[in-house]
Amino acid sequence: MKRTVFLLLSLCIVPFIAFSQEIADKDIPPDMNAILKRKQLVVAMTTTDQPPFYFINKAGELVGFDVDIAKAMGKELNVGLVFNREAKSFNEVVSLVASGKADLAISKLSRTLDRARYVRFSTPYIILHQGLLINRVQLAQRTSEEESKTYIRGLVGKIGVIQKSSYVNYAKENFPKAQVVEFPTWNETIEAVTSGKILAAYRDELEIRKVFDSLPNSAIALKPMYFTDLTDPIAIAVGYKNTQLLSWVNTFLEMKSYHATSKELIAQYKDQ
Repeated sequence: MKRTVFLLLSLCIVPFIAFSQEIADKDIPPDMNAILKRKQLVVAMTTTDQPPFYFINKAGELVGFDVDIAKAMGKELNVGLVFNREAKSFNEVVSLVASGKADLAISKLSRTLDRARYVRFSTPYIILHQGLLINRVQLAQRTSEEESKTYIRGLVGKIGVIQKSSYVNYAKENFPKAQVVEFPTWNETIEAVTSGKILAAYRDELEIRKVFDSLPNSAIALKPMYFTDLTDPIAIAVGYKNTQLLSWVNTFLEMKSYHATSKELIAQYKDQ
């Protein structure tokens, strides 16, 4: 009886081993196979640091939330990791993936319809709320504190955004009466709102919180405002042909369950 059971188990195990070997060597789709054969996963990020998502720390190491995600992916695939940081803007990050110079873009990248014309996007791994950092003096000249929320929804005035960022289109869609002013960098946008050259700076809640917490006397000069109904979904970009890679990325994100608030991210990486 024992011998019969052993033989039956052997018959079950042998085909399974052979089937597993077939999958690994023969049936893997070309887009995944290219990464495994190369033994490298190339991840695109912007040249400019975006803490806490990715930044160079005091020890000269690239760290952050997006870096941790990329490293975990490389470990699961058992391949090396290469970061391509040629892109000077978020749109250029998309171009690196679309042109095949990078396998993925993990770069605090907003998922937008415009960018989705060139690449495929994963499901968002974090969803941020949008926010404004408003010059208090200019706001007081236009409306009362009690009516400020109503006024902002129909905002008439200059609103600053980073050029070639998702917030250019967000501003045009959500504040159609405002004059959208594009700045080369976020720091220049903040300088403009602090000095009163523009009424408000527009970006995600995380960046608004960081600025408000770091500037001296910010509560006197600036007013932060966050929108629970306006979101900024952050996702991973994949080349349009790489359908299996996209499926793998979505499965990875689902199984790892990356969830964090802006406050949690700031706290988690502030000492790195």
